[in-house]
Amino acid sequence: VDTFDCSDVGDNNVILTVTDVNGNTSTCTAIVTVEDVTAPTVVCQDITVVLDATGTVTIAGIDVDGGSTDACGIASYDLDMDTFDCSNVGDNIVTLTVTDVNGNSATCTATVTVEDNTSPVLVCQDFTLELGADGTAILDPSDVIASNDDACGIFTSAVDITDFDCSDIGAPVTVQVFTIDVNGNLASCTAEVTVVDNLAPVITCPADQTVDPGPGNIFYILPDYFATGEATAIDNCTDPVTITTQSPVAGTPLPDGVHTITFTATDAYGNTSTCEFELTVESVLGAEDNHQNLGSVKMYPVPTNNILNISNPQSLELERLEIYDLRGRLVQSADLRGMGNVKTINVDQLAAASYYVKIKGANGEITMRLIKE
Repeated sequence: VDTFDCSDVGDNNVILTVTDVNGNTSTCTAIVTVEDVTAPTVVCQDITVVLDATGTVTIAGIDVDGGSTDACGIASYDLDMDTFDCSNVGDNIVTLTVTDVNGNSATCTATVTVEDNTSPVLVCQDFTLELGADGTAILDPSDVIASNDDACGIFTSAVDITDFDCSDIGAPVTVQVFTIDVNGNLASCTAEVTVVDNLAPVITCPADQTVDPGPGNIFYILPDYFATGEATAIDNCTDPVTITTQSPVAGTPLPDGVHTITFTATDAYGNTSTCEFELTVESVLGAEDNHQNLGSVKMYPVPTNNILNISNPQSLELERLEIYDLRGRLVQSADLRGMGNVKTINVDQLAAASYYVKIKGANGEITMRLIKE
């Protein structure tokens, strides 16, 4: 054997036969050791790979091999880096080592370009947006995002409509929601925004106060405090506030005492607020209320059960007696003309309560408190 190839790498036994000119021969044996010391011819190629939904990608050495060769055959293709993630987006230099079947190796480098082409997984949700005290509200993208996932991370999110006011109350407003990941991939979805006004009007009551019914009056006639401007109501979305109430209502006659006056205001969306103040009615009796000429007129007994006596010791010219309940209603009257010094009045039909008795004469009138038992 005088020719060897890759299959003969290693020790080979050969027989040498020597023949002289006369045809005599002799033989011996020898070992021929064949070695392969030639490295492969290595060729690399650049490649582009795309991250999967988990943000990773793995390649093999053969992926960047550009046609490496070896006479005896290639045993392996090895890379110094074969797994890539979001931190590797862009160009990455890798080294390919090609080893032949006899252990000879050679290297080359290639550029692996890693791309992230996967959009975020964006899920929208409908949202109810409450207006503030100024009648406006700002929608934050997070309000309408149920989930927003991306393997490499979210860069920013946005909505196409951010500012809302009272004019948006009613039908839901459709907004477009956008999100962009750190590598520029975009996703979008839509959500319905329902704008509501849940703020009640701001209502202001008059301060607690004391009033006098005025000369000759048993009752104080309650005014309309909203009409006078002493009670006010303002609202973020309803201007003016027209649904207001006052209790007791305007025009109610109030007797002496402490009364709680309550106000309510309701906006166009049903939100209601209340406030109250204490009104003290306190009659200031003077000459015009209890005419000095009627100062001698008395009534007894007080309290009484059934009979009320009117005493007129000076035989003053009296005209009429009127009994009012605490709501200002005339409940009984009597003619006092020509009564003389004493007149007896039957009050058994009156319910047990407090009353005001007004006695009128030619020269004035007087008011007294009656308790019926």
